[in-house]
Parts: sequence; structure tokens; C-alpha cells
Amino acid sequence: MSRNTSPARYLPVQLRDVAVGPFALFLTVAVVLTVVVWRFLQNRPDIMSGPQSLITGTMMVVQTVAVLFAAGGVAGADIQRGYYRAYFSKPITPWWFYLQRWLLGGVAFLMIPVLLSLGMALVFGDTPWLPAGLVGNFALVYLMVGSVVLLAANFLERDWLVAFLVTFLQAQLHGFIGLFETMGQEVNPVLLRLDAWLPPFHLASPSTTMLAGRDLVHVLAYGGGMLVLALLLLRHRPLGSGGRA
Repeated sequence: MSRNTSPARYLPVQLRDVAVGPFALFLTVAVVLTVVVWRFLQNRPDIMSGPQSLITGTMMVVQTVAVLFAAGGVAGADIQRGYYRAYFSKPITPWWFYLQRWLLGGVAFLMIPVLLSLGMALVFGDTPWLPAGLVGNFALVYLMVGSVVLLAANFLERDWLVAFLVTFLQAQLHGFIGLFETMGQEVNPVLLRLDAWLPPFHLASPSTTMLAGRDLVHVLAYGGGMLVLALLLLRHRPLGSGGRA
């Protein structure tokens, strides 16, 4: 009796889940947006901006929600509800299983700018506009927010909600500090320390210029550190109430 012991034995199933889940949603949204822009361009071309601003503006709006949909509710739900017992009845390393699914979610997430670029190219009759810096920064968004999701999945079923609250708190706190600095007022050191400790989501945002220098190192170190910590917990922390069945 043959037995599939490949570490990628669940890859076809995960590919199907991502295809009919996150990717299908992203494709639908891109098609709907393309049709809406096309209709506006036919009726009110005077109020339409160019494809570049439409793509970057859309990505800025949907980025956090898209990451939560691509990476959230997978590992957290499995662990809390005990679904992992069926998956791991065949020997496979939990950290690899969920990393594989996390990476597939990232691929689906990175298809958003590709789909938008193709759609806008059809509408405006131009070549697709997709700078490498834009895709690179979008990948950094997934690294930051998606790593928070995977880290929270070790403890809670609603990992996506934790990630949303953390990103919301950091955005509000960073904006509050920026407002005080603009007004020339002193900022409470506790708030500055908290802002420094929270993930630097504000640095990872869609832009045509690739993040570089200390900011890039900061995002990679923080996002990569959270990802490694999440995988270590999946490797060493007991799933569910104890065993890794």
C-alpha cells in the first residue's frame, strides 16, 4: 500500500481552497471595479483619473481587509476547533502546513495589483501599468499584517480580528502622534514608546517607489520576526488541549 509522505501532499487541497476563496473574491472585485470604471469613462470621462491613481488608490483602501481575507481564519479556526486532528493524522509538520497555506494566501493577495492593472489596461486601452516597487511594497503589507494574523492564530480563533485591531490601533496612534508633532506640542513618552513597539504598518503601504534603507530593514525585521515567532509556536506549542494528533 503506497503512502504519500510528501510535505506538499496537501498543496492541491490548499490551492483549491485559495482559488475558490480569496482569489475568486479578488478576481470578482477587480472585474466589478473594471466595469464600473469603464461605465464612468463612457459617461463622465472628465471626472476620471488615470489608471495609476485608480490602482494605487484602490490598493490603499483594500489592502488590510484583503490580507485578513487571504490569511485570516485558517490556522486559528483549525487549532481552536480541532480540525488539525484530521489534517495531521498523516504525519506532517504543523508549521510547514500553515506556512504553505499562508504563502498561497500571499500569492493570491499579490494578484490584486496584477488584476487591477490588467483591468485598467483594458479600460484605458493602454499597456498594463505595474511598477516593481508597487508590487514589492504590497508584499511588505502582506508580510506585516499576515504575520500578525499567523501569530494570533496560535492563541485565538478570530486571528483576523486581532490583526485588524492591532493595525487600527497603530494607525490611530501614529496619526495622533503626527498631529501633535505638526502642532509643535510635546507627545507623551508612553505613547511614543507604544508607537515604537507596535508593528510599523504605516511604513508598508502601496507606493510606486520601493521602500528602502532603514525603513525597509525595520519592516523586514519586524514582519519576519513575527513570522518566525508564529512558526516556532506552531512547532513547539501543543495544538488544542495538548497533543498534535
